[in-house]
Amino acid sequence: MSEAVPPWWDRDVDNESGQLLRADVRASAHRVWRSICAHVRRVLGDTTDAPELLEAAVKAVSRYLDKNHAPLHSADPGGLLVLACYRSMRRLSRKRGRMELLGGSSEMAEILRAPDWSHEVERRLFLEQLARELCARSRTILRLRIAGYDWNEISRMLQMNPPAVRNSFWRDVRKAHLRLLRTPAAENYALRGDER
Repeated sequence: MSEAVPPWWDRDVDNESGQLLRADVRASAHRVWRSICAHVRRVLGDTTDAPELLEAAVKAVSRYLDKNHAPLHSADPGGLLVLACYRSMRRLSRKRGRMELLGGSSEMAEILRAPDWSHEVERRLFLEQLARELCARSRTILRLRIAGYDWNEISRMLQMNPPAVRNSFWRDVRKAHLRLLRTPAAENYALRGDER
């Protein structure tokens, strides 16, 4: 059962700037409103943000067309509205950290398919070897990253700025990786990886 389409407040004037909004853009907004609601529901989970996204898109498209001196009703601005809403919706989705749900059970089964256990064991062994080659601070950073801490949290713990923590960690990882590549065991691992 589909959700009801929420109301959208069509305005003649932009409340912030006091400028008139284009009639052709507002008319197109009415035509694409159901489509915008469906996209917002699919990506954000509900339609509560749809009116605000469309209002912002109407303002932006009106300004864009006025700035470029596009004549009224010369072309349908519906595509521009949908694009502006889609971009704003994606930004909002990324900001909220929500994932877009697409696909069915077959796609989910493919994602959840367990990999070959031997590959996982080899990866873990390599990670342990790499950790032994790292300096103490980089080992600590690695453990914290595996535990789910982000760079800002780690930098506060180490009383450093985030770029310095990241750069020093990755520099040490590259050096440790190069040292491991020079060992006979790593060469055997690399050869087995090429055979797959």
